[in-house]
Amino acid sequence: MKALARRAAASVLLQLATIAMSGASVLATDDYTLPFYNPNVAMSYGVDRDRTLNRQLDWTGQVWYDGQPHYGRAYDQHTGVDYPMGLRSEVAAAKDGTVVDLQGGYGTTQFGSFGNYVKIQHADGRQTLYYHLASSAEGGIATWVGAGVQAGQLIGRSGCSGLCYGAHLHFEMLAWNSVANAFRPVDPMAEQRWTTWPGRVPFDAAYWRESNPGTEYIRRWQTITHWVEFLNTGGRAWRYWGTVGQTALTTWNPAAHASGFRAGDWPYTWMPTLVDTAVPPNGVGRFTFGLTGSPAPGSYSEAYNLQAYGLHWFDWGRLGGYYIPIVVTP
Repeated sequence: MKALARRAAASVLLQLATIAMSGASVLATDDYTLPFYNPNVAMSYGVDRDRTLNRQLDWTGQVWYDGQPHYGRAYDQHTGVDYPMGLRSEVAAAKDGTVVDLQGGYGTTQFGSFGNYVKIQHADGRQTLYYHLASSAEGGIATWVGAGVQAGQLIGRSGCSGLCYGAHLHFEMLAWNSVANAFRPVDPMAEQRWTTWPGRVPFDAAYWRESNPGTEYIRRWQTITHWVEFLNTGGRAWRYWGTVGQTALTTWNPAAHASGFRAGDWPYTWMPTLVDTAVPPNGVGRFTFGLTGSPAPGSYSEAYNLQAYGLHWFDWGRLGGYYIPIVVTP
């Protein structure tokens, strides 16, 4: 009954959330997502789109002439988007690309320019810059120059290197300016470059429903079919093709453990299945798999998580702490 009550409550909340999100505009599914994994992180300051000193223009078109910072909007001549987060929080690539430059030698309290950073070149001609990262010695740089990275891949960890007054990530988007013959900062929010509006982290999901939200009773050595659905609350489309980045259902607690309930349709002992079909942001994805009653008769509880295969685990708590109560009968 506890599982039923928990999942029923989650379903009601998700229906309300879906209604609230129905007005969100979805752009191309291969566009940009927020460059981190924690959806609780909020922007502190955005880009000042007017380079005139003491005149600020934010992404909404609001103009100020006071030269003062306006929290949640912009401050004078700011070239990127700031996201306050704890030291050494995970930072992700906002889009597929190639690492073209980085710096990892500055300590987290050292001032001067960007500090530690990663710069990525994208196929659309734009570049993204992630700076104020922790030093390489502290695990702040998780890639190398020349590396091909996929959207949502871990590339570093936040710090407070460079000109920084508190731990945060400064995310900057650069576009080629033919007049200046150089890359210049542009505003991803004003251009609505995110795959969803407002922008979301790449991988996030919440429980929706399943074939049996209660306890599964399985006779010893019998195989049953089970399915579960999750709402894609992240910014990247879920896919079932390719080699890296597929969205898979995997065992949890501990992560990727070999399951005693593995059926013949499981790709691996720890992976019941990939998502059945491609799922865009705001869509509902189904995961269908078999369960075999191999263990001795008794009561069991097996937890599962989602993973963008080879890139990152999802937040298990945001899935509703998903698990399946199982009773194996003689």
